[in-house]
Amino acid sequence: MPLRALFWLLAGRTTLKRNLASAAQLDANSLPWNDAVLQALRSARSSGRKTVLATAAHQSVAERCADSLQLFDEVFASDDATNLKGATKAAKLVQRFGQGGFDYIGDSRADVPVWAAARSGFSVSNVLPAGVVSLPSSRETASGMVALWSRALRLRHWVKNALVFVAILAAHRWTDAVAWQNTVITFVAFCAVCSSIYLLNDLFDLQHDRRHASKRNRPLAAGHIALSTAFAVAIALLVSGLLLAAYVDLSVLAVLATYCMINALYTLKIKRIAVADVCVLAALYTLRIVAGAVAIAAPLSPWLFAFSVFIFLSLALLKRAVDVNALQPTESLSGRGYVGRDAPFVNVFGGGAAIAAVLVLALYVASAQVGVLYSRSNWLWLALAVILFWLMRMWRLAISGQGDDDPVLFATRDGVSWGCALACLICFALAV
Repeated sequence: MPLRALFWLLAGRTTLKRNLASAAQLDANSLPWNDAVLQALRSARSSGRKTVLATAAHQSVAERCADSLQLFDEVFASDDATNLKGATKAAKLVQRFGQGGFDYIGDSRADVPVWAAARSGFSVSNVLPAGVVSLPSSRETASGMVALWSRALRLRHWVKNALVFVAILAAHRWTDAVAWQNTVITFVAFCAVCSSIYLLNDLFDLQHDRRHASKRNRPLAAGHIALSTAFAVAIALLVSGLLLAAYVDLSVLAVLATYCMINALYTLKIKRIAVADVCVLAALYTLRIVAGAVAIAAPLSPWLFAFSVFIFLSLALLKRAVDVNALQPTESLSGRGYVGRDAPFVNVFGGGAAIAAVLVLALYVASAQVGVLYSRSNWLWLALAVILFWLMRMWRLAISGQGDDDPVLFATRDGVSWGCALACLICFALAV
């Protein structure tokens, strides 16, 4: 579609807008409307004034928006012959209402000619006269943007990338400075790429996120960050992450590129296929551990690999269980391939995967191989019991509706989870 759009643009903006409007069926009911502007329109109508939607968007898009809002007496928009923007829009409004015969609420530099022709000009950011606006201080603006971008880039989710450190810890290479350097750079590369992917996923999922009870408040879905800016930042982060991975080693770049390709497939198709989606999520978590092992040229233990597959499959199913258990039997999960009656399946297989993970760890602790790395391996049995307790508790919370749709982030905010993590670290330290 982007390549085709270039040819449409060569034929003119009106052609581009017509074809884009036809290709992208906009759901106007889910758009993040500016409440202050809507209130201004309602106030104008209640006082007997006429309200007009004058937009450079294509006529079909404008009409969908007008039909959804039911706040406009007339609609002026771009058509196959006219791109209703800037001076052209100003001329249209002057022709219809006369010079200074209307007030105008705009949102960009292109609206300057319209403001000049209007009696009063207003900005959508505050619905106050243009040029007499009361803007927040630069500190407040900067603080707000940092908070918005922190949410958009999912900085809290970077904790998941700490899995790249598992290999260096499992290999007991705690004093290897080069290994630590490579692992830290790999961690940063994953953080950059993951944030890029989160932005791209949000761009792809705008329609579903705007209908979701909590996801509609995400910065992109809520309209707080321009989509074009988000796309540019996503590409910059993606390129930076891949370059950092290549700096460590081409094999790390290969793992990270594989992570990106699987994520792309997940976003475009797999996330809507039940069962396949959780298998891919488990694989994406496991790839982080693989990347950490490749970064320090350490062999990946079959025990660690098997444990990772099962525990991450359990956590992926736990993520789905929180949403699926809240559905009615015939109700569908938006953007996913599950319905309410899938809850028993998700719960049973998720709990089974958790038990399988603990069983793999138990077999490892009971094996002769564990004695090579741990002189007092009996402490590992206590760590195993703590992990089993934590998984049981997480699944109980999910089934009872008290869990979070992201179990890893939930664990970072949960005191009991922190206590379990500390207990496991102590047990492993004593075992060494």
